[in-house]
Formats: sequence, C-alpha cells, structure tokens
Amino acid sequence: MNRRQLLRNGLGLLALASAVPASATIEGAETFSQELFNEALASGEAFLLDFSATW
Repeated sequence: MNRRQLLRNGLGLLALASAVPASATIEGAETFSQELFNEALASGEAFLLDFSATW
C-alpha cells in the first residue's frame, strides 16, 4: 500500500464515520431523573447510565 492509498482510504473511513450517528437510541431507555436513579439504586440490580452531548 502506498501513501496515496493510505490517505485515500483513511479519508474515506473518516467521512464514513462522520456520516454515522454517534449514538443509537436504546429501545425502552428513560430520560434521567433523580427519582428513577434512586429507585434503580434501591433495587440492587445492575443498571446503565448513558451520557451524551450534542457538541
């Protein structure tokens, strides 16, 4: 692979990565609230907090 191919392929991957949304919507996900967080803590079960930013 020469430098041109490497640069072309790298730029192509960069363009493709920027076209794909950064985060997918998780089905059944809830928006954060302190009450839901406290309930999840009290339940003793594992849970996941997912944070994202638009910037």
